[in-house]
Amino acid sequence: MNAPTRAPGGVRIGILGVNFGWGPHAALETVISEIRRTVPGDCRVVAFGSEYGRSLMESVVDEWCEFDGSDYDALTRAAAARRLDVALVTLEGFAARAFEAAGVRTVFVDLMPFLWHGADLAVPPLEVSHYLALRLPGLSQETLGWMRDIRNLRWIGAVVPWQSQEATRHSYGYADGNRRAIVTLGGMLGLTTRDTTTYPSLVLPGAIEALIATGFDSILIAGNTPQADLDAIVSPYRGRAEFRFGPLTRDEYRTRIAESALCLSQPGLMSLLEASSCGTPLIRLPPQNVSGFQQAEIHRIATGAHTGVSWPTDVVDEAVVTRKAAETEAAGNDYVYGAIADGLRRRLDTTRRSVRAQLEQLIPECLALPADTWTGLVEKVGTDGAKVAAEVVLDTARTAAGN
Repeated sequence: MNAPTRAPGGVRIGILGVNFGWGPHAALETVISEIRRTVPGDCRVVAFGSEYGRSLMESVVDEWCEFDGSDYDALTRAAAARRLDVALVTLEGFAARAFEAAGVRTVFVDLMPFLWHGADLAVPPLEVSHYLALRLPGLSQETLGWMRDIRNLRWIGAVVPWQSQEATRHSYGYADGNRRAIVTLGGMLGLTTRDTTTYPSLVLPGAIEALIATGFDSILIAGNTPQADLDAIVSPYRGRAEFRFGPLTRDEYRTRIAESALCLSQPGLMSLLEASSCGTPLIRLPPQNVSGFQQAEIHRIATGAHTGVSWPTDVVDEAVVTRKAAETEAAGNDYVYGAIADGLRRRLDTTRRSVRAQLEQLIPECLALPADTWTGLVEKVGTDGAKVAAEVVLDTARTAAGN
């Protein structure tokens, strides 16, 4: 297929995010949106694979190309055929290497540098043209040690649209009578799972009961769980609160968080950063995967807020998660996924009561914390991620065009 022609000064950008939840694709959408606001002339964006993020990125992508997630030689050929000026990749190190093998200078965005150790250290592309790593608090010496081998490393802030709290918190709080809450389930899709029902079926009953018990009467559940399944979960509580649910666009998601008096969120990093950029009080729900445990701790360190709901140890044992994850992330995730599924089969009522009891204690504690607590994560990480990533992508494209 012949590559489309470009207007003078235009740029062709290839993008790819690892198929693990929505976070990698939310970051791509934010960076490309920033590029489209600033790039002169025509900008054409070609997305490879990234199936989990299509609903998030459809407004910024011009062309979709298939990638099965494993045939990196085919990805190299496809990238070369499209005469890209630059590639932007989130968390998929092998794909970054495939773009470089096609002669495409690549910007790799590492949203989770804490994740790589042991056998997983094969993932980070240390020789990539540009390696942008999120400036997270609490990174271990082990992580900082291997990162010294990255050829062209630059630390960046949060890859989320940022405004001051005054601009984003256009809602009054709980003390002023606001009884709107948002429950963020995240993408829930992983490299080895497409199950978007088990986690909410186990966690939501106790969460909904606690929200109702503490006075919330408007509850928005944001996630990609099928509507019929969410209908069944909330059915016993209809009449006690107004419910809305479903996946949200990026703009609507940020608006709904900013309008809410409280956010209950699975501890996905992008979800935590979005809520922090809005300054919304937040309680961390039990993690869905290995990275969730680490991200919950990052949020606690950055905000000082001990507002996290723990799994009952007979459902998900964090000590086992740590031990399995020390082998590989995949081994840890397999344990967590299996434990959550077993919990739904065997310990649904135990989990419901545990989640409800913890939240009934945490909600008033959370709402009593100072307002500036909740911007603590983005303040420590920084807010320049999208701007810096966009500048690096465009500078890389211009350098390639000049050679």
